[in-house]
Amino acid sequence: MRFGRWVRQAPYSPLCGAMATIGHLAELPAADQYAAAELFRGTMVRHSLAAYRHDHTGDRHRISFAGDAWLGYVPIRMPDTICLQERLPAGAAAVLINQGHTDTDLFVPINSTERRLYDAIDGERTIIDLVERTWPSAGDAPRVEIARGFFERLWWSDQVVFDASRSLFAGAGVRSKSGVPR
Repeated sequence: MRFGRWVRQAPYSPLCGAMATIGHLAELPAADQYAAAELFRGTMVRHSLAAYRHDHTGDRHRISFAGDAWLGYVPIRMPDTICLQERLPAGAAAVLINQGHTDTDLFVPINSTERRLYDAIDGERTIIDLVERTWPSAGDAPRVEIARGFFERLWWSDQVVFDASRSLFAGAGVRSKSGVPR
């Protein structure tokens, strides 16, 4: 068998929660990051993961925000996620919490722009469709980069999963109506 990903990946990620404040963890090889997370958290007694056959090349199933394929992903909210609007940190319009996490540091504060994107998630529209619907002038590269960072953060924090089947076979050079590559 070959490791694919953690079912709940935020507790293992140096990009999420209190571990994000520890310098250089993200620079370690993945196996060392997971070992550090287990030591840091101290309460991991069971691990749930997706595994593939040893001869499987996992690239086709890997979610990636490099390139443009991510614009064709369809985000689907996790059913355990709640969106809080009370007692918020400064600058936050809401805080997303996946109630399946047992670690209290795993929450995602979002600003008003991100909140509009999050509220638009319907499990049907692609990311580029959501961006164009939320921001009519989404052809601007900074807005696409904001969306990339936001959806990647949601992914690593277990706030969404993606239907990537539309982007797996998308042709190169396909562009949205605003000119953003799909």
